[in-house]
Amino acid sequence: MNDKANISSQEEDDEIDLLELFHTLMEGKWWIILFTLLFTLFAFIYAFGQIPIYKADALLQVEKKPSVMAGLEDFAGLAGGEDATVGTEIEIIKSRKNLGKAIKDLKLDIKTKPKRIPLFGNLYKKFFNVDDVKKLPPVWDKFDQFVHKFAWGNEQIDVSRLEVPENLLNKKLTLVNGKNGAYKLFTREGEFLLDGKVGRYSRSKDGSVEIKVRELTGLPGTEYTLIKQSKLNVIGSLQKDIKASEKGKKTGIISLVLEGSDKNLIVKTLDHISKTYVEQNKSRSSEEAKSALEFLQKQIGSVKKEVEKAESRLRLYRTRHQTADISMETQSVLDVISSIDAELQKISLKKVELGPKYAKNHPIIQALAAQEAKLLARKKKTRVKISKLPKTQQELLKLERDYKVKNGTYLNLVNKIQELKVTKASKVGNVYIVDTAVAYEKPVKPKKALILALGSLLGGMFGVLFVFLRKALHQTVDNPEEIEKATGIPVYATVPLSTGVKLTGGIGKRKRQKKLLASENPTDPSIESLRGLRTSLHFALLEAEDNNIVMITGPAPGIGKSFISSNFAAVLASSEKKVLLIDADMRKGYLHNMLGKPVSPGLSDLISEQATLKEAIHTIEVGEESLDVITRGKTPPNPSELLMHKGFKELLDQLQKEYNLILIDTPPVHAVTDPTIIGQLAGVVFMVVFADRHNIKEIEGAVKRLAQSKIETKGFIFNGYDAKKKSYGYGGYGYGYSYYSDYKSDK
Repeated sequence: MNDKANISSQEEDDEIDLLELFHTLMEGKWWIILFTLLFTLFAFIYAFGQIPIYKADALLQVEKKPSVMAGLEDFAGLAGGEDATVGTEIEIIKSRKNLGKAIKDLKLDIKTKPKRIPLFGNLYKKFFNVDDVKKLPPVWDKFDQFVHKFAWGNEQIDVSRLEVPENLLNKKLTLVNGKNGAYKLFTREGEFLLDGKVGRYSRSKDGSVEIKVRELTGLPGTEYTLIKQSKLNVIGSLQKDIKASEKGKKTGIISLVLEGSDKNLIVKTLDHISKTYVEQNKSRSSEEAKSALEFLQKQIGSVKKEVEKAESRLRLYRTRHQTADISMETQSVLDVISSIDAELQKISLKKVELGPKYAKNHPIIQALAAQEAKLLARKKKTRVKISKLPKTQQELLKLERDYKVKNGTYLNLVNKIQELKVTKASKVGNVYIVDTAVAYEKPVKPKKALILALGSLLGGMFGVLFVFLRKALHQTVDNPEEIEKATGIPVYATVPLSTGVKLTGGIGKRKRQKKLLASENPTDPSIESLRGLRTSLHFALLEAEDNNIVMITGPAPGIGKSFISSNFAAVLASSEKKVLLIDADMRKGYLHNMLGKPVSPGLSDLISEQATLKEAIHTIEVGEESLDVITRGKTPPNPSELLMHKGFKELLDQLQKEYNLILIDTPPVHAVTDPTIIGQLAGVVFMVVFADRHNIKEIEGAVKRLAQSKIETKGFIFNGYDAKKKSYGYGGYGYGYSYYSDYKSDK
């Protein structure tokens, strides 16, 4: 049974924690909104301040390269196949030789850009007319000393040549625009290099720096950043930037992608790289055909002589032996062995050609050797048949076979030479441009919507974190039970937060009660709670030994003490009791403003005997009853000393005889010593605390301070309680203790 109760209690605690978590978030909603807006603003500046990045792509087709020698088709797959060809071609595309030509022709090693304010400088298109380079006069005239060097419009610079010594490679140089096309060039550290003129070659005095600016637009004083990059750095950067991959699987289609801020430049770069690569491929094909042609032309001379010798020997043998054509049986054997010899001759040529390219254990060489072994085995069997023929037929067969093989080889070489001549002359490679480079209209970076969404999300998360951290570091009391548990002093009344209170004061000023709520709206929930306090006060006064003075104070300012005092006095007066309300805050009291009465004569005037009691007491109507009020009077130079004057005690003794109840509104306990003086003369002391405004130590400190002067805090009035944790109302506008340290006496 106890276990079930414990589980139930734990579940209830969890539910309360979740509710408190929600309340904390609702209470700090404005902080969360503020951080969300700030982060969104920063995200907007970042997203729209970044230079847009565009993407261009191109397509190339790589066909499977045929073998130079006929008959190698059966062994092409053993060399790596199509995948190896595409991978190889991609590496060739990104090679230093291929990229180097594009860098040289397009001047990619020269980087130039106008100097702009970081982030904001890239927002110029949204604020300025980019069709010219004129700055807005108000901005230019007022901030010239700060912004004259930055570009704001469509400033352009085109440098066709820039040569610098090795120590200035990859270093930023600053070009400052002058008048009538003149300019000056400096190092980043401000060292002068040279004077120049647009359209002319300019050289430094030592000849180490040379530059030619073809175009320069902008106001005098505008600065431009120039960098001469080393060729290896540019190649390395370009190799990283170019994305080359095969589209699909074994398609032979290569996709080239390049991103950059200049759409025209990335298109030109991709096109140049593609064309250079295709030209190199054609050149490689032509070189291979040339090499093979030279090899075959060296072989054909010796083969032709061998054919002539074989033909001569065959003719001579027939003449000597007067031998006619061989028989059909011998002819069939001759055809077989001739075809075998022709195949062996081809394999021999292939091995001679491929020997320098492949090792002996390469699959192609091994396949050729295996085929050669099979042919030799067939040839051996055929020789057995030949040995059974007559010697005359055997010799004639041998000569016929020798002539036929050599003549066939010779004809094959002639045909192959003609093919290679055609290949060399045509300059056709195995690579083609399918799609030339095209840049997308919309930039691919930055992703503005994503950045704004992430900015808002991070702002919200940071706001929530701030709210919880603030809550953890500033533990305040928002429940009356916490006060009773910590101090052991009961809470006599819980006054709900009222939205019906009319306030005065503007931005940066203290918000104060403008009208008496008990008269304006007597049915307000906060007034109803004060009626409950009226009953509790009756029992508290029974223990006060005929002292009908009630002091209302609090730990800090801005917690609604005057609201409680004035409206509670009105509630008491409406019960047909003669009630006097005294504003004892002679520094910052404002009951006279709220009740529409003059500030003087008042309490300070009575104590200093500058006014009579009749002059200082003001009467206001509360429904059908009336309430007497003594305002604070003129601000004295030292209110605490005035309260310690015997005249103050004598005044209270006299007033106790005339009134059923006297309510005294005092300054805060932690701000000044006035409450400790007044509290010694009061029969009942109530301390007002405001929901979610104080921590326990602050409340305990106020009680302890009164106790040190032998003043008992009878109970607490918990003001501004809001079950929904809303932060508005009369008490929601506080001010610090220093508010009581800067008053000036009225003289």
